[in-house]
Amino acid sequence: MNRYAIAGAAALLLTAIITKAQDVPREPNAQYPSRPRGDARFEAQPNARSGDRSGSDPAPLYRSSIALELGWNAPYGFGITYGYNVSPAFDVNAGVGIGVGGKIGVGARYYFRPNRPFTPYLGVNLVRTGRLNNVEVELDSEQVTYSMRPSATAHLRGGIRWQPGRVGLLATIGYASRLGGDPVTYAPGSYPSPSMHDLVQTISPGGGEFSVGIVIGLGR
Repeated sequence: MNRYAIAGAAALLLTAIITKAQDVPREPNAQYPSRPRGDARFEAQPNARSGDRSGSDPAPLYRSSIALELGWNAPYGFGITYGYNVSPAFDVNAGVGIGVGGKIGVGARYYFRPNRPFTPYLGVNLVRTGRLNNVEVELDSEQVTYSMRPSATAHLRGGIRWQPGRVGLLATIGYASRLGGDPVTYAPGSYPSPSMHDLVQTISPGGGEFSVGIVIGLGR
């Protein structure tokens, strides 16, 4: 997959999500209350097709959220994300974490059914990974030492969120493309075999993602 196509798509998607989020009118049954923080509670209207009883709150909408995510090639490795809901269907977010190097970045997500506990979503993240020096890797009695300069990746992601209450779950798949050349350099005297080279590339930033997480709603 062409990394420039992925990078361009990620940048365009991020811009479109934020722009559309600002323009989307909020429906009468999905307005955030303009009351002092902590004094208001918003209850989503029940969906007649689902058989919800009057007064139920199948998918409470929160002003913001914190998510803890862990996975293979996740934007922040093992990291924490803060998301602010621009509207019920859109959030913008920022995160930090630890993977193969420290990570920091920003992103946005679009939820297709924000008023329901179970909703698919699409998202994009732009992430910066820090420097690593003199990392030793061993494979089949072969050992090499490599370093990795700072690099950036664009992540295109899709997944599901299940959040019947304040605490919910996330599951995500996606693909990350490096914005730039190969950040890996080998120490003098290290001559990796093709298998070793493939292993180092696999654990460096970029490639397919699978991750899971816990999301906690904040405010109402």
